[in-house]
Amino acid sequence: MQTRSAFETPLWGRLAAIDFDDPDASLTFTKRLSRENRWTPAYAARVVEEYRRFAYLSATAGHEVTPSDEVDQAWHLHLTYTRHYWGVFCEALGAPLHHGPTSGGAKEDDRYHDNYEATLASYRKAFGANAPADIWPEASVRFASAPFMARINLAEKIILPRKAFWSLGGMLSAAAGAGVLAGGAAAAADGGVQSLLEKARALPQAVWIAVAAFVVVLGLAMARSASAKAKSSSSGAGASAGGTGCSSGKGGDGGDGGSGCGGGGCGGGCGGG
Repeated sequence: MQTRSAFETPLWGRLAAIDFDDPDASLTFTKRLSRENRWTPAYAARVVEEYRRFAYLSATAGHEVTPSDEVDQAWHLHLTYTRHYWGVFCEALGAPLHHGPTSGGAKEDDRYHDNYEATLASYRKAFGANAPADIWPEASVRFASAPFMARINLAEKIILPRKAFWSLGGMLSAAAGAGVLAGGAAAAADGGVQSLLEKARALPQAVWIAVAAFVVVLGLAMARSASAKAKSSSSGAGASAGGTGCSSGKGGDGGDGGSGCGGGGCGGGCGGG
């Protein structure tokens, strides 16, 4: 007997018919998702479609399923649209898809890591292709990054990518080094340590402030990175203690439904027919 494709099931038909964007809204669901995550509109639209597939798996996989962090962001946002979520969406699924916190700990970390691996396998089985890696990264990437996620007000903070930070630091160090070398060469030409000290004092104060600031920031960054790595390695899969998950309900189109995610995410279960 030939197995039906996910796209041929009544459940997928109902999910595919859902429009997450209100045509009368200036700021639609997809636009809001794009804005809040600093994604391009095209990427946000793809995440919405992967969220739709995650919903299908939550009702049909036959095991707990765990979303990627990107898909989880769509789920979080959708929950704030309470009428659409508990009405249109859960009616299409055939049962409520709940969102609840985990107790945390290494055991839960391992659970979500295993669930995520199983979810990727179920995705391949249901949709006949691997989940897109730029939305569904491998488990080691998905859970390693979870403890570092944070909500930041860009009106108050400046975000500088690590590569840009190191480049800036390198330029500052090079500028300071060049100044010191120039001063040293001049001092050697004039003859004497006293002259070297005088040349050093003659360097612009801003150069020394910049070098000192970079050294302090570098030290703090290295200390924080070491601390974060220690915490991550002690938590099994690397998911934060703020991860969540649960399962319940009877899945439609085959199997018990359930879902969950680690690393500051959420979980629940549902069924659909």
